[in-house]
Amino acid sequence: MRRFLTLLCLLGLALPAGISISGCYRNPAGNYCNGLGYGLKSTDLYAITLQPETTGISLAFGQTRQVQAPAAVNCKGGTVSVTSYSYATTNNQLVDISPAGNLCAGTWNRNSGGGIADYTICNYPTAQQADTNGLPYNSAYISVSAKSVTSNPVQVFVHQQVTSISLVGPTSCQSQGTVAQLDAQACYSSNGQQVLMCAPSTVTNANYACSPPNGVSSVPSCTTAIGTLTYTVGTAAIASINAETNQITAEQPGTTAITASVAGSGSSAGFFSTCPPKTISVTLNGNTSGTVTQGVAQNLTTTITDINGNAITGLTLDYQSTNPIDITAGAAGAVTPNFPGAASVYAICQPATCNPSPINQVGLYGTGLSVSSNAVDITTPGTASSYVWYSAPNQSQYFVPVELLSGTVGSNVRLPYVPNSMVMDRTGTNLYFGSSHELMVYSTTSNSASTTNTNVPGVVLAVSPNNAQLLINDQVRDLFYLYNVSGTIAATFGGLGTSAQWTPDSKTLYIVDSSAVNDASATPAITGHTDTLYVWNANTGFTAYGAPPLPGPPLPPTTNLTPRNLAITIPGVGAYLSGDTTVAHTWCPTGTPANYASLVFYPEGDPGGVGAAVQTDVLAATIDGQHILGAAMVGGGLTFSDIGVSIPAGACPPESAGVLQALTIPHNVIVNQAAVTANATAVNQVVTSPAAVSQGTAVAANSLSFITYTGATPGATLPYYLQGTNGATTAGTLGYVTLTGATAITAPVAGAFSPDNTLFFVSTAGDNMIHYISTSTLTDTQQISPSLPACTPGSTNLGCAYTGTGTVVPATAIAVKPRSTT
Repeated sequence: MRRFLTLLCLLGLALPAGISISGCYRNPAGNYCNGLGYGLKSTDLYAITLQPETTGISLAFGQTRQVQAPAAVNCKGGTVSVTSYSYATTNNQLVDISPAGNLCAGTWNRNSGGGIADYTICNYPTAQQADTNGLPYNSAYISVSAKSVTSNPVQVFVHQQVTSISLVGPTSCQSQGTVAQLDAQACYSSNGQQVLMCAPSTVTNANYACSPPNGVSSVPSCTTAIGTLTYTVGTAAIASINAETNQITAEQPGTTAITASVAGSGSSAGFFSTCPPKTISVTLNGNTSGTVTQGVAQNLTTTITDINGNAITGLTLDYQSTNPIDITAGAAGAVTPNFPGAASVYAICQPATCNPSPINQVGLYGTGLSVSSNAVDITTPGTASSYVWYSAPNQSQYFVPVELLSGTVGSNVRLPYVPNSMVMDRTGTNLYFGSSHELMVYSTTSNSASTTNTNVPGVVLAVSPNNAQLLINDQVRDLFYLYNVSGTIAATFGGLGTSAQWTPDSKTLYIVDSSAVNDASATPAITGHTDTLYVWNANTGFTAYGAPPLPGPPLPPTTNLTPRNLAITIPGVGAYLSGDTTVAHTWCPTGTPANYASLVFYPEGDPGGVGAAVQTDVLAATIDGQHILGAAMVGGGLTFSDIGVSIPAGACPPESAGVLQALTIPHNVIVNQAAVTANATAVNQVVTSPAAVSQGTAVAANSLSFITYTGATPGATLPYYLQGTNGATTAGTLGYVTLTGATAITAPVAGAFSPDNTLFFVSTAGDNMIHYISTSTLTDTQQISPSLPACTPGSTNLGCAYTGTGTVVPATAIAVKPRSTT
């Protein structure tokens, strides 16, 4: 019994202990990678990865490079700390590696003595080690190990130093969104000669960038010989490169440089082009004309196709309005009608914001060239009042503001100096007066000076449509200033000019000079003027061209030569120049593509001009883009010419025999040419209306133009020209407006249209009045007197050229700005 009780006690003590031990037990299989309790543990080193795995490493002879730190992981992919690695190479005579992982394209120094530390000098490999089929390249593999784990092998390419890399393909432009593979050939230097190292198999001997070494009939691909090249695109907007595959994707039209590098050596390898636009189609609600209500914005629809016929999206286009005060064309084709009026709106793809290229690659596949769209004619109905400013440069030190709504003639505003020019910006914000002393800027809001600048004296020839810059010609120093309205000089260049105009996108500026201005008898003598066309472009800079001379002597003694004049075409693909032969210069260059030295950037667009019979002193373009109107003093009389033109839209002409072709403007129709009944001694202007005109109750499908001139015989009338109703092929009507008080009027000397096209303001000599001409009835409806005081020549009035005896002078410069009637 005692033994039985002892056994029960022992069992009672043992059972709880057994349960407790069983409840705290941890499964030892959880620490192992296989989950079975044996083998590699999850805390052990499992794998080592050495980069770059796929592309390898490229080294030139004697070059060194520290390998990237290996990545050590366990079987779960977690990072494992390794205290030390061992590096190995398959050929230490070609690729040596130090214990610290520093590579040598050759062999490291060891036991050099003299205090020189080991692994500090990399000796070139022997020719035997670095030669493959007669070419200086070879490769070996390196690896790293730790704790009995060895990494992946990494190929190390060892080769002679590459001196140049040349891109191979694509051999044509790529449409937007397409992908191409980049490849290249490479050369090295041997005994002062460039020798081919490698090239794709597609490259033939005739197209090698340099000659292969003697005795070598073929070369390997560069990927085989020197490793994977790294490519960089110059203009990211044109193309993008996948760094892993070296595939390039075409993005936006244009040409960009591609740089290639290997083993620390880089060079400009070549160029890649995304195909340029061929056509740009612009519509308003599906049409190329329409009516837009004042204050209601509309969006144009633009469709673009490239030279392969594929659609292009995302282009940065310049939308241009021929009448930006009334109708504004903004980014992405947003049209805002601010005042009643009319305008033609079109889109331009123009470098450098659209279809750019390096200057030495202009014309490659059509990149670097401008492309224009069709025009959309927009009308905003209604009428508006106007602010008008009158001045008489070189004749008076004053200007006069007039508010048409109240009919009040403002007080004369005296300028610091006698002005030689007056130009208003295209939005009517400022009036710019040039003088031989300083630039004088007056606000149109307050008619007071907002700034002056003595650093830019001269004649203000033009204001850019975006109000950013002025062109000022210092005719004492023979300098042109491109002046930022912010107060700084953007650029200067030498020369003299008589007339200038910017294209509506503010990216191209045409300047024309005329030898007819020279006058040795003047005090001081006027010299230095030449028959020259200057063109400034935001992408190509300044260029100069000879211009046809104006008619020379003998001339009738009462005839005054008018300085050369120019007119921008609509769309603004070029400019017509007046002269003995009227010519056009257009924006498509001639010469060999991608050969800058051979290019002529603004060649004549009508070789030979429009004919010897069409002589012009002044020019103007009509808003419909179908007429260039001109007038000239010929044989002592005033002659008017209506030249029918067809302004091309779209891309520049295709190459012919590898040569870029000039853009030609067809002009073989002389719509009308007639003598003007006027006792004129010089012609001043042909002023074209910004829209079709209303004749009575009907709107005619034509536009109105007026001719102003200088004369000395009382009884002058105002000549006008009403275009034909059948585009560029029907002659219009030449007529005359009878001016009130004509018996005292010697000539209509200057004029300007109101922005809503309802009035024409004309200044007349003899009575020194301003006449308001109704464009609907062609009658003189009102007259006002600006009473501009004449200046007195002398040392206190430098710049005064008045030679008359009267106390007031007629206005010779007119600026008009619309204002709301509400």
